Amino acid sequence: MVLVINQQTFDDAVKENISEFGMEIQEAINDAVKQFEAQGVDLSNIIKNNLLSPQVESTHDLKKALSVLREHTQQKIVISSSVLQEQLSVIKNECDKSIPHRVIAGKEGAYSILLQLITDKNGQEIAVVKNSLGALLSLMTKQPDLLEDTGIRTIIPLLGEEDDIEMQKLILKWIKECCIMHEMNRQKIFQAGILSHLKTSLESDDSSLIRDVLGVLRALVLDDDVRVEFGKAHDHARVIASDTLSSITGLLTKTETDEPLVGDLLSTISALLVRTEFCKIVEEAGGLEAIKHAMVVFQDQDKIMRQYFKVLKALAGNDEVKIRIIQNGLAPLLIASLDSNKNSNLTATVGLGCIAALTLRSTENSKAFFDSGAPEVIYDCMTIHPDDASVQKNASWAIRNMVSRSRYQSQKFLDVGVEMILQRNLKRFPNHEFDTKSALRDLGCDVNLKEEWTGSGGLLTTQSKKNVS
Repeated sequence: MVLVINQQTFDDAVKENISEFGMEIQEAINDAVKQFEAQGVDLSNIIKNNLLSPQVESTHDLKKALSVLREHTQQKIVISSSVLQEQLSVIKNECDKSIPHRVIAGKEGAYSILLQLITDKNGQEIAVVKNSLGALLSLMTKQPDLLEDTGIRTIIPLLGEEDDIEMQKLILKWIKECCIMHEMNRQKIFQAGILSHLKTSLESDDSSLIRDVLGVLRALVLDDDVRVEFGKAHDHARVIASDTLSSITGLLTKTETDEPLVGDLLSTISALLVRTEFCKIVEEAGGLEAIKHAMVVFQDQDKIMRQYFKVLKALAGNDEVKIRIIQNGLAPLLIASLDSNKNSNLTATVGLGCIAALTLRSTENSKAFFDSGAPEVIYDCMTIHPDDASVQKNASWAIRNMVSRSRYQSQKFLDVGVEMILQRNLKRFPNHEFDTKSALRDLGCDVNLKEEWTGSGGLLTTQSKKNVS
């Protein structure tokens, strides 16, 4: 069990080292850290140098700023807009420093103070509300536990009421931060009806606002909270995809040169393709044509090509769409794009995985890739990244799926030299032995296949207890 202490306990231990043992302040801090860590205490929320003079001033400034804002929000003391903004800037700067700084601000009541400033927006200048949102975003970065029902009831309706683009973007960024690593926040925010607001915002002409909307959609389908055994990521994705996937794909068909927006659109589409019928939605909305065009435009840009490969791999989950992908002439483009970006191990991994998915149990697709020069490009990827286990594993899958039902392709793979690399991989990557041997087997190479289970030849017997009367 992990133990946790507060800042005051740590500071008291440092002071004791100084007063009782005559240590210098830095020595006292190091000793306190060593002692607490030996006891299994988690110090991630502690400012280790809090007693050093610059830090004392910094903590004092934070508390002073919160005190001023507390007087304004709770005691209703009138304070000028310029002073409020100055104090909000202090809080934001402190929260931006580290998680321990944000923990201290949270314990000092910063969340409720900032939320009150936002709630009373009708009595505040717009700049004060924006600065309050900015400070709230900094406060809750990697600290989503501060969110409670009042915050949800305040922020989500504000998203629908507010016409100011900058305000909407700040709210969306805040909502996204509340969803990361926190399953219950995701569920409450989703249940509060945020999807209707997000759908409306997708119609905006502001690409940066759309990107923030897409960021929230992806955050709502995360499954990253280790504290929860079963989340609702799939349920959220199913509802979101049903309502928005066609619109998002439509945006992809209209966006040709805005690389950041295209990247976010592709990431969101990949995250939402959790059911095979959703692949048809993307196809019917013109997704394949958009991908085909964009793979020419962005062919030499490895980051964006990785996203295209991921989407194509996800679309391959539907057998009909998988066939349409190749019928639309995407095999040569995929191979050309992979060839252009093969020096990137990440792009090579995803590209090879895409080939493996598209050729699985499909002789027609396998032939299209073979005719497009896939064996040579696969070999190049394996040669360029000899020590990357993911590249080698996905290459094994691609080779196996291409040749398993098209044995005539085996000789070409052998001629380019993949057997030597695969044989070497047996020793270099023992965790992927099965994948490597499967590729060697389907290539017709000599390989020692291990039986995973053999019976002893005896009869199976069971014993049962008889009731004794």
